[in-house]
Amino acid sequence: MSLNLLIDSGKTVFTTIDLGNILKIGNKNYLLVYINRLKKRGEIKMIKKGIYVINNNFNVFELANKLRSPSYVSLQSILFKNGIIFQDYSDIITSISYNTIKINLINKEFRYHKIKSDLLSNPKGIVVENNVRLATPERAFIDLVYIYNDYHIDNLDKLNKNLLLEIAKDFGDNIFKKIKSYYA
Repeated sequence: MSLNLLIDSGKTVFTTIDLGNILKIGNKNYLLVYINRLKKRGEIKMIKKGIYVINNNFNVFELANKLRSPSYVSLQSILFKNGIIFQDYSDIITSISYNTIKINLINKEFRYHKIKSDLLSNPKGIVVENNVRLATPERAFIDLVYIYNDYHIDNLDKLNKNLLLEIAKDFGDNIFKKIKSYYA
């Protein structure tokens, strides 16, 4: 029954808090005992302390959001996924968060880059798909320019210029001018 509740939740990665909410277990001590029972029965697997999956078919972008919160997947991960850069970043998951850190887990590297908190909390160009916070390609490109200052883009035509410039306004004049220069 527990497994069905987890599957029906639509999530593929769970924190301890998620499990308590889905399984309707408010007592933290009992929840930890219950989680250990689920692990022993092979119904869930611990990826990292406090983070669990049902099986190995989980969404790595969802895991990236769970490892650091608040965060959203962005930069090269989104640009490669959308055919804007051609270098394969499937073994490196790049995200934006409140601090810069690298986490090696499940044969992947999760890279988090820090941006100012007002930009991190700005919802422009951030979407939620299948329980995952993702940057749109335009937001990912702006994040890339913000973090790296200059970056080679293989397929600029796939970006919506008007949306790009609208989001870039929130990043200040310097970033806005750099984004405009890609179209000069």
